[in-house]
Amino acid sequence: MGTADNLGARRTPPWVRRALLAGTCAMAALVFVDPLRPVVADVLDLAAADVSGVVYEDRNANGTRDDGEAGISGVTVSDGVAVVTTDDAGRYAIDLDVDRRITDIVFITKPAGYAVPADQYKTPQFYRDLGTLAEGASAQADFGLRPDPKSKSDNFTFANVADTHVNPNLAAQLEEINSTSQNLAFVQVSGDLTNNATDSEFTFYRNATAASKLPVWPAVGNHEYFSGGGTTYAARIENYRRYVGPEWYSFDYGNRHFIVLENNGGAPFDEELTWARNDLERHAGKKRVVVLMHQPMNVPFGAPSSYDAYASVFEKYRTELVLVGHEHSNQADNSWVKGARHVQTNSSSYTIDHSPRGFRYVHMTGKGSDNPFRMYGVQRSLTITSPGPGSEISAQGIREIQVNAYHTADEVRQVRYRLDGSRSWAPMKKSGDFTWYAPYPGKASRSVGEHTIEVEAIDDGGKRWTKSGTFKLREGAPATITAGADWPQFHGDETHSGVAKDVLAPNLELAWTYRTPGTILTGSPVVANGVAYVGTRDENGLTNNAVHAIDMKTGKRIWSAPTEASVHGTPAVADGLVFAPAMNGTLHAFDAKTGEQRWKVSPDEAAAPSIQRKYSYYSPAVADGRVYWPYQSRIGKGSRGLLMALDTKTGETIWESPMTGATMSDGTPVVANGKVYVGNETADRIIAYDVATGAQRWVSSAVLGGWQDASPTVAGGRIFVGSNNRVIARDAQTGADLWNYRSPGSSQIPGNATSAAPAVVGDTLYMGFPDGRVTALNVETGAVVWSVLLPGSGYQGGVLSAPAVSGDTVYVGSNGGKVYALDRATGTEQWSYEIGTWVASGPAISGDALLVGAWDGNLYAFTSKE
Repeated sequence: MGTADNLGARRTPPWVRRALLAGTCAMAALVFVDPLRPVVADVLDLAAADVSGVVYEDRNANGTRDDGEAGISGVTVSDGVAVVTTDDAGRYAIDLDVDRRITDIVFITKPAGYAVPADQYKTPQFYRDLGTLAEGASAQADFGLRPDPKSKSDNFTFANVADTHVNPNLAAQLEEINSTSQNLAFVQVSGDLTNNATDSEFTFYRNATAASKLPVWPAVGNHEYFSGGGTTYAARIENYRRYVGPEWYSFDYGNRHFIVLENNGGAPFDEELTWARNDLERHAGKKRVVVLMHQPMNVPFGAPSSYDAYASVFEKYRTELVLVGHEHSNQADNSWVKGARHVQTNSSSYTIDHSPRGFRYVHMTGKGSDNPFRMYGVQRSLTITSPGPGSEISAQGIREIQVNAYHTADEVRQVRYRLDGSRSWAPMKKSGDFTWYAPYPGKASRSVGEHTIEVEAIDDGGKRWTKSGTFKLREGAPATITAGADWPQFHGDETHSGVAKDVLAPNLELAWTYRTPGTILTGSPVVANGVAYVGTRDENGLTNNAVHAIDMKTGKRIWSAPTEASVHGTPAVADGLVFAPAMNGTLHAFDAKTGEQRWKVSPDEAAAPSIQRKYSYYSPAVADGRVYWPYQSRIGKGSRGLLMALDTKTGETIWESPMTGATMSDGTPVVANGKVYVGNETADRIIAYDVATGAQRWVSSAVLGGWQDASPTVAGGRIFVGSNNRVIARDAQTGADLWNYRSPGSSQIPGNATSAAPAVVGDTLYMGFPDGRVTALNVETGAVVWSVLLPGSGYQGGVLSAPAVSGDTVYVGSNGGKVYALDRATGTEQWSYEIGTWVASGPAISGDALLVGAWDGNLYAFTSKE
């Protein structure tokens, strides 16, 4: 990072300036009478420093202007307030306000067709650190730009990363991003580079970004406010400026104008807004605009409402994309700036929506863009999901071949298969980011006996990898599903017991797969009247947000109803309706038979000029003609979270009661003992309400630490909830703490996300933990009955799935890519099936079928072998 300490002088404190001014005036009065006024005026004008320089074409990239290297005209130069433009010779001069910040900086807007050099940490040197200039000082800051024909193209790709924090994986993550075969232009980080903005943390960040081959453009997050150096904004942002540059800036690439803003609430609002308007007027007229900043503009736990004013500013231009972080979650919508996607990327450090950590490759074309999410740490994975290796299947019933293929740095562009050593390969079709499928071929490959299958995946870089296996075809009719008792809401019933009414022995085969192009995370399938229902998320846009109804017997779609936002939680079914929460804070009620929307509920809009922001991540509960649903909004009665009791048939409000959170306050309600219990905001806190009136009965402690992750379960007069690799038991009548248990292993999921709801049968609780363990505990004491560690490591480890119990078996998914059947008495593995990506969804059981969703967006149905 360049400095200008040799330019002299440090900042003169205001009281010293006043003393100097008084002394100067006094001395002037002793010597001259008439010239006093101009002398005073000159002193008062010294609030600025004079900064000048030249922007030139550094053709030999040596960082020095040599003979013949021409100046570049029309380049804007700014200190964050004033903006000037270079003349025909590339020269500029700017009056820099020395009282504005501690470290003084000038910066340019890099034009398309040029590149700025990066320092050894890969931070682009589009700015000059001038140290702390004194009033009246002069400084020179030149900018050498290198010709970069690539940056003239309107078709390019860059990587978007968010909330890196002090993350020990960051250097390796950047290396993985850089390893793509795509011709990346740069990497961009949407804020929260550190935890507390200390010198050591910025040093850590820069040492990590040094692993990138590409320049890394930063943005300010709220964690870049330093609390150890003073209370003013200048003091709190000082470390950021010293280490990575100005808080707001812009640059051009192709026909895009990138504008980077600081929207965390500490910066002088009018100062930044004025600069942004000036910048857009100068640069955005004929370009498409991409906004890069930290805090989302569409959720309660986001930027202050004052920043809503930017929406009308950006709507004057061809704004197409807003990239943010902050919530450690994935979400995409178009609700803030008309015509622009607002895309939130989860954290590279730890996630709060429980999604796999990842980033985006943002593909810009002359006409549009897309922003596919990529999960970290998957190296040329290939899993045959049907026919599963070692499986035995009816020759009459086998219908298709299906595989999951994935590689983090490059998308898989082709998968093909062959059977029994055939010389020819057959192509497969793609579904979503993982899945490829093809119909099973004709008679020649349907002979009874053992067969071999080989699959090959090819990525965009041309790399190939293969997987093979054997399976047996048997005589007889195919196994078919017979639906049984309903599993109509999350974890089976309104108490979240996780216990099936039907007994399903762990001798299972895959009956069918229902494919979707979305994703399924911790939301689970439900079953009512022989129909399965599941919600899907869209990590990248709006088209894959939906609720799906699937015939249990055939796996065929009955209907699919789109929603405005991802369905993260689990639907609930009652009174002929399907209740589905969308992440934008809307509860939908769909006709269970047709998918037609019967009613929906959403928070009231805010009064102009404010924009209402709202969300609802978790699942509703239904009981006795009521649906219980929590949400949070930025403005109004839901600002601390609101639990609503609604009439299932009409959606009319029966009662509503406030929650106690300030950020991210919602949860999955559970109904028992004349009460409604819901998790709230932080860790393991539970609130109990009277089921009839909504009156708050008690609020529990919050002793486990971590984020509010899990859904509670009520059984035997106790309420159980997990958080931070732990589970706690409380008295369901009083909320008093009874015991808590910590799983002994190191969490395989950063942040210790513990989303699993425990299943309870008799005196035993069954729980999955982020350290990869599934554990049985005594409900009275918390003593361990048994504990098993499921395989998993790195980015594919831990258990987020809520276990389900049927007879003598515990069924559970794992982020290691399998669904398991464990002996209820001992934890011994009795059966497993490899899916090849996260299985964070909790299983549902009905009749002779086990249903489970996976991160590949598919719903898998297993049934008892004939």
